[in-house]
Amino acid sequence: MSPDPARSAGGMAPGGSGLFVAVVGPSGAGKDTLLALAAEDLAKTPGIVFARRIVTRDAIAAIEDHDVMSPADFAAAEASGAFCLSWRAHGLAYGLPAYLTTALTDGTTVVANVSRRVFAEAAERFARLAIVEITAPPAVLIARIAARGREAPEEISARIARQVELTVPPGAEAHHRIVNDASPQDGRRKLVEILRAAS
Repeated sequence: MSPDPARSAGGMAPGGSGLFVAVVGPSGAGKDTLLALAAEDLAKTPGIVFARRIVTRDAIAAIEDHDVMSPADFAAAEASGAFCLSWRAHGLAYGLPAYLTTALTDGTTVVANVSRRVFAEAAERFARLAIVEITAPPAVLIARIAARGREAPEEISARIARQVELTVPPGAEAHHRIVNDASPQDGRRKLVEILRAAS
């Protein structure tokens, strides 16, 4: 499978070193929802792309937007250098296409939903890094995860209990925090403001 191009919001800005915006946060925080809404708002803004991830799990159109690979195909693609970042979490493999590195070199702001476990690697690979942390109170996280119907209540509680304070890697240009416990439109506005100021 060949990953689709990133969702482009106006193409690449010439020259300079682009900013990699790592969007992170716990399950149930609403990262996918806010990213999709922000991508709509910034569709005509030059120099920003929203990275489309490759995941070894089928996409659910209502809540996720990613390309799918089998575990075997993912491992082969990873070994061939098809990803600029890849990681494992919750029994799944995740990757970002290697062509995003070219976008960054061309001065584009790349926005990607990633795991905090790749912060150190991102800081090494990309000249400029900023972090947007999207979170919500535990009760909100539990309710949202339960609504997906993928995990038993005890599994959800254990997942929430494992959450730890985010550690910002040295060299990160900025750390923004969005508490996404109100309407999606409120979180959308906050994320768009951050990305417009960063680009």
